[in-house]
Amino acid sequence: MKPHVRHKINSIIFEINAISKELDEISNGLNREFKGIGSTKSASSLQNAADKYRRVSYDLRRI
Repeated sequence: MKPHVRHKINSIIFEINAISKELDEISNGLNREFKGIGSTKSASSLQNAADKYRRVSYDLRRI
C-alpha cells in the first residue's frame, strides 16, 4: 500500500476513535446526570453507535 494511502487510513482511524470516545463520554454523562427511561435509552443508543464506530476502526486497521 502506498504511504499516502496508509496515512489517510490512519487519519480516518484516528478520527473514528475520537468520535467513539466522545460518544462514550456523552453516554456516561447522560447516565450520571439524568434519570429515567428516556435518558437510559438515549445513553444506550449512543453506546451502540460508539461500538459501531469501534468496529469500523478495527476493520480499517486490518486493511
